[in-house]
Amino acid sequence: MAEKRTAVSAHDRIDKLDIDMVEVKTIVKIQLKDLYTRVKLIQNIIIGASGAIILMLATVISRIG
Repeated sequence: MAEKRTAVSAHDRIDKLDIDMVEVKTIVKIQLKDLYTRVKLIQNIIIGASGAIILMLATVISRIG
């Protein structure tokens, strides 16, 4: 049989949705924190590589000139 739609059952469904929403928010927060950490790591690698390239170019220019 189909479930009767009453105010009590509506409140129960809303309470379950609230719990699900908190769970989704927590998962998204953890994923964004992980993503931010990875972006910072890539940023640091790019900065280090850029510094090494600038240093090599300065060395080459100083030896030529």
